[in-house]
Amino acid sequence: MEFIFLLPLVTLLFLTAAFYFFITRDTDRYRTAIDERLQSIARDRGGVSRHELKLLKEEMLSDIPFLHRVLLRFEIFTRLQNILRQAEVNIVVNRFIVISLIIGLLLGTLVLLISGSVFATAVVTCGGMVAPLLWVLNKRRRRFKKFLEQLPDALELMIRSLQAGHSFSSALQMVATEMPEPIAKEFGKAYEEQNLGLHLKIALENMLERVPLLDLKMCVTAVLIQREVGGNLSEVLRNISHMIRDRFRIQGDIRVRSAQARLSGSIVSALPFFMFFWISLVNPEFMKPLYEHPWGYFILGTGITMQFLGWLIIRKIVNIEV
Repeated sequence: MEFIFLLPLVTLLFLTAAFYFFITRDTDRYRTAIDERLQSIARDRGGVSRHELKLLKEEMLSDIPFLHRVLLRFEIFTRLQNILRQAEVNIVVNRFIVISLIIGLLLGTLVLLISGSVFATAVVTCGGMVAPLLWVLNKRRRRFKKFLEQLPDALELMIRSLQAGHSFSSALQMVATEMPEPIAKEFGKAYEEQNLGLHLKIALENMLERVPLLDLKMCVTAVLIQREVGGNLSEVLRNISHMIRDRFRIQGDIRVRSAQARLSGSIVSALPFFMFFWISLVNPEFMKPLYEHPWGYFILGTGITMQFLGWLIIRKIVNIEV
């Protein structure tokens, strides 16, 4: 009976692996050709237009031209590519999906061989497929947090540069050369884009698209308004820098005061799933009534739904926006 469930998983695993290794084998050469094309346009014309840059960006996502056209029809894959880019994970969507499938199917096959539990196999397979996405989201969150921590210092550096008589473009370049990653890379990209011929407004909007943070949006908005109506830009940036530092201080106090509640919520939310998985792994016979009884799946679904709702309520209580 176990081989009936094992055979489809192994078959899908090898088919997915074959798709990955044989169809996507020319990825690096294709992306290298796109990079050379972008450099050629910049040398020949002294810059690139926004339309050309947008086309090249989209083309760089097309690991396989046919598959790229298919993926573009679904908004979810475009969002996934944006998440990968924001997390600075150098991998295209189709390859990321294939890797996720391989991880999930491989873990599910191992659990099926060890425990023989169909439910545990399904849970582990789904969890293995989602794990790479969770890792990318966590890396993206940590990168944004580090960027936000560096933003006040970058603004102070820009303020000193502007007060010394330098232009705003020179201030961007100074942040790119003096500050650490990741803020140096993002400001460096904005400086390079406007230096290649893009309007400063477009370059700043592109940076905001790569790092969609509220504090950065306020900085970009202040710069764009100042360039249109005039005003003391250094004073505006100084006020924004002080506001960001005050927010950090208040958020730190809130996190200290809510640490116990957040830890309790995480333990209470994860404990039922851990116990259910562990019992299913070491003693599958004990959990069989939940699969064989007509009310078993209804009870499982109700329990999972209530746990999820409880986790959402706890998260809503302890997450205080400043």
